Amino acid sequence: MTISSRARSLFAVLSVIFFLLSSYASWTLSSRAISQSPFYLTLVISAITSFNLPILFGWIGFGVLGGAAITAGTIFFVLLLDFRMGYSAHQIVTITFLVTAAIGYLFARSKNRSDQLYILESERTEEEINILANEVKEKNKGIKALEGKLMKYSAFKDIAESLSTTLSTDAISSLFMERTPKILGKSGRVLLFLVDALRQELMLLASSVKNEAVIKAKKGDVFDHWILRHRKPLIIEDVKRDFRFPAEGAEAASGVFNSLIAAPLMSENKVIGILRVDSAQELAFSQDDLRLLDIISNLAAVAIQNSMFYARTQELAIRDGLTGLRVRRFFTESLRREVKRAARRREQLSLLMLDIDHFKEYNDKYGHAAGDNILQHLSQLITGILGEDDVAGRYGGEEIAILLWRKKKKDAIAQAEKIRKLVKDSPVILKDNVASVTVSIGIATFPEDALSEEEMIRIADQRLYKAKAEGRDRVCSA
Repeated sequence: MTISSRARSLFAVLSVIFFLLSSYASWTLSSRAISQSPFYLTLVISAITSFNLPILFGWIGFGVLGGAAITAGTIFFVLLLDFRMGYSAHQIVTITFLVTAAIGYLFARSKNRSDQLYILESERTEEEINILANEVKEKNKGIKALEGKLMKYSAFKDIAESLSTTLSTDAISSLFMERTPKILGKSGRVLLFLVDALRQELMLLASSVKNEAVIKAKKGDVFDHWILRHRKPLIIEDVKRDFRFPAEGAEAASGVFNSLIAAPLMSENKVIGILRVDSAQELAFSQDDLRLLDIISNLAAVAIQNSMFYARTQELAIRDGLTGLRVRRFFTESLRREVKRAARRREQLSLLMLDIDHFKEYNDKYGHAAGDNILQHLSQLITGILGEDDVAGRYGGEEIAILLWRKKKKDAIAQAEKIRKLVKDSPVILKDNVASVTVSIGIATFPEDALSEEEMIRIADQRLYKAKAEGRDRVCSA
């Protein structure tokens, strides 16, 4: 049983109003009833009896203390009224006041108990609501965290899908420069280093900085070298306070970055590179950021390793395994393409067909390994003096073809003589013996000598054999 505060206030007001009305009525009527007029005595008794109503309302409105005060005040007022009238019969009416007060008291106790139960229940309900609200809040946090993880995993999925469509190292590095800050949700400079397998030193492959000229440590700094040595991820919250590194490390970082995370790119238990993110702010990164970067670096390591394998496979497909020169198929395709371009642009190009003089004799005297050594030696000499756009290929056996782009007949003759003299003046060591090697060279020029790649090859080959027939160690261009 509960009563609202507004209802209790209403009962309290009614109690006061009825108390005043009953008091006024009984006091006024008592003045006329002093003459012991039966009619007025009856009215006085009725007025006194009406005090039961404010007593009951008082218990309801004011509670135990207020109800007791209203009851005591009423009894006192009736006794005062009797004393004024000299009439004690009204004291019997006060018994009804006590009965009404008892009823009010029982009601007040019941109401207080109900109020207490209501308060306890309200507190319990409020506590449960708070618990539920906290649970909802925690679940919302968990949902947001899961949404964040889902976004990151989705970003990883996008990277994996993008990597499946490209094998270019440049495209792969650009992808990681773009996606790494988005996955981490942090701004900063992203650097990707690769390890030079021969020199065992770091080389900057890519960065998120538009002007890479401003990057001073293109071979890495003390922090990158630490990762290269220890082969594990690194987080630095403040480079000025990290005592693992010498003071010059902080000085080098001054004005560029103050915190960083970096992870090695591992392949077959070897470090092939380093992926690093640094920031000008201190405490910019957390351990969660480092874990994410470690995952990204694993993806980068696999992608870059695959791109290297692909590039090597492509290189092996177009290069001769012994000499490193282009294979015959690739060379003839290049010649066909360049002849068409020269015809379209009305330019000239020349073809040299080169053959090692007395090659069989070297094989017979020193063995077939000696012939391989001569071919390797000759290939190194030729590639060392060719222009950037020129192409040299192993045409067959000891025969080498050289495409000279935009070279006229006289330029081709000069280049051929240069090669012939270089070979003659560069002896090769065969089984601890110094052997002098010479070559014969035939030349054909487009469009002066031929108008197609097949005709150029035929004419250059004819002139090669002419040079051999005329005594070898010479260049034949006509």
